[in-house]
Amino acid sequence: MKRTLTTTIFFILYSLFIHSADTIQLNLSPLVDTYTQTEAGYWEDTYIDGVQIEDEMFRFAHTGSSDGGGGMAYWEGFTLCSSGDTIDYGAEGSSDGWILNQWGCMAGGGVDSLGNAVEGAPYLVGYWGFYQEQLTEGYYSLKVDFQDGEAHRCLGTYICNHPWPYYGNINGDGFASGFTNEGDYFALVAHGLNAAGEPTGGTARLILAEFTNGALQQSRDWQWMDLTELGAINGLYFTMETSDADAQYGANTAVYFCLDRLTILSPDTAVESLDRPTGLKALSIGEDSIALAWNPVTNAEGYRLYLDSAIAGETTDTLFVFTELEAYTEYTLSVVAVNLSDTSEMASIVVTTTDETAPTMPTELTAEPDVHSIALSWQAAEDNVGVKRYTVYLDGEAYKRQTLCSLTLVGLDADTEYLIEVEVEDEVGNKSERAALRTRTLPEKTASQDVKADESDRAVYTIDGRYLGTDIPFRKGTYILKTQTTTQIVIH
Repeated sequence: MKRTLTTTIFFILYSLFIHSADTIQLNLSPLVDTYTQTEAGYWEDTYIDGVQIEDEMFRFAHTGSSDGGGGMAYWEGFTLCSSGDTIDYGAEGSSDGWILNQWGCMAGGGVDSLGNAVEGAPYLVGYWGFYQEQLTEGYYSLKVDFQDGEAHRCLGTYICNHPWPYYGNINGDGFASGFTNEGDYFALVAHGLNAAGEPTGGTARLILAEFTNGALQQSRDWQWMDLTELGAINGLYFTMETSDADAQYGANTAVYFCLDRLTILSPDTAVESLDRPTGLKALSIGEDSIALAWNPVTNAEGYRLYLDSAIAGETTDTLFVFTELEAYTEYTLSVVAVNLSDTSEMASIVVTTTDETAPTMPTELTAEPDVHSIALSWQAAEDNVGVKRYTVYLDGEAYKRQTLCSLTLVGLDADTEYLIEVEVEDEVGNKSERAALRTRTLPEKTASQDVKADESDRAVYTIDGRYLGTDIPFRKGTYILKTQTTTQIVIH
């Protein structure tokens, strides 16, 4: 998941926000002394119940048990780690190697306020307790409370892939299958909570892994997860989504992730409201790109762009180029203005990309002439959008337009040369070069109606009545053999 230049600029903008006196940011470094680490680099009370990880502002849910059944220890929620382990402990068809090694982070350590991974720095590992959440109403295994009891606007948090799902998405494990099909995905979802601990309905989503365009895309780096869409909240909780899931038991994908630098606004921070962007205009439209511009929005610090409801990028400019689009395809392009404390309503326009690519010229154009007709056939042409029809020309004049790749020209003069051309047209009207050939109809004397068999003669015709002579051709086919007294069908 590669950052674009505009996205990087937006991350820098957020880092400037974080240094503001109006923001509160999670800093895990002082907690390492309180939440003692084992030699393996994880909190030593991970498998003990009744304790949670907290600082002055944030409290992170945790559930543990030294005996989760069958002699197995168990935990879910959040635990503090510092191992930075990136090793693949998986084995074909087995997850046993991961049980003792759940504490890693693909970036190799926690993250500083500018988004840089720091080796040995602490971070939180989150494990989603899906099954227990189904059994207990109102229970959220990955809950985060704001301890001052006030409502805050949440700016976002840094998220990193955990090694278990990262490698499992590549190779599979004892439960999960590797991502190999178009559309396979793994995602983290944040949900807002009100003062009563109830969901507000606001959500934010971050794709952690996705198989798209024939390849698996997932990052080893820390990624900024924008949480401004949650609005003013008193807490939040996380869930996870995966395409590899069971309806009863939940995800087969290992539902782990790493979190650091959760950032919220102080409760008394003034909200600078934002108007909906106006003046949306496509400055240029191509086959695979669209440049979108809009008017500046007062108090906006940046803009978030959407392509058909999916986030396409962010920018501090009022111009954004959508790329890697499909030709002659309708897209909904949207923009929202954002600042430290607010997100505007979405503004959208619908734009269709162009198609400037002509279809390929028809190939293998062949003709089989008769006295007053010519049977044509050719191979189907190709186009980046789709072939609409073929036009057959006879001596430069359009004879017929059709979708099939064969046609019989009729009503022709005997023993006459004709120029035949075939042209392809796509949905937009782009036309190919014409495939061409010249061929001559047969003379009248070879026509089947001019040949009459007598007592000693025999005549051979094609199945459609064209005279071939007195001998059956060597090539395979079905023929009609006539004599004075018999008519036979010969399959050769």
